[in-house]
Amino acid sequence: MSAWIRKRPLLAYGLLAYGFTWTIASPQLLASRGLISAPDLHWLEPLAAFGPFVAGMLIARALDGRDGPRRILRSLVHWRVGWGPAVLAVLSPVVLLVMAIAGVAATAGLEIDAERPQLLRLSTTAGLFQLILVGALIQAWGEEPGWRGFMLPRLRAARGPLMASLILFPVWLLWHLPFFLSRPEFGLPQWLGFSAGILSAAIWLTLVWDATGSV
Repeated sequence: MSAWIRKRPLLAYGLLAYGFTWTIASPQLLASRGLISAPDLHWLEPLAAFGPFVAGMLIARALDGRDGPRRILRSLVHWRVGWGPAVLAVLSPVVLLVMAIAGVAATAGLEIDAERPQLLRLSTTAGLFQLILVGALIQAWGEEPGWRGFMLPRLRAARGPLMASLILFPVWLLWHLPFFLSRPEFGLPQWLGFSAGILSAAIWLTLVWDATGSV
């Protein structure tokens, strides 16, 4: 097994990341589609999101011993990146989100309704907790040590930044399938929009990683 992993490390990583995530996320997906009877299983989603983290740690350990996981973990706390890259990493998502909201509102002739239930929920302590802690920090910790900590550096070394991003894009996108399909209200238009977002994020995060060396 160790020899096979050394020969095909990215394939081994992908199989393990998918296997961990899809196995844990499948009950939530089946329940949301009415295929099994089960209580609310949305708590499984943050746990399933750690598939890339687990895969990255295990495959890095198989390849490089203890130094492999340590190298990825050190990149999580690499903060000395300079003001320019730090501003790019922290503020650009907020700026792009505001631009997207304003663009959609302008082109569709819509007004932003601050009284919408979704926005009101995000303004509460519980809503912010879920958005920031669960939706951002926990799931990012589960994903990024694998995608950007393990997979991207290897792809980039062999293919360059653009091709590395384009190769990582479909692997990262399809990994999300159980989470996407567990929301019956989502259909093809949402999948196309989500795919465009993942492609953009794959390229943007490569730029951030190149600028900072920090996961």
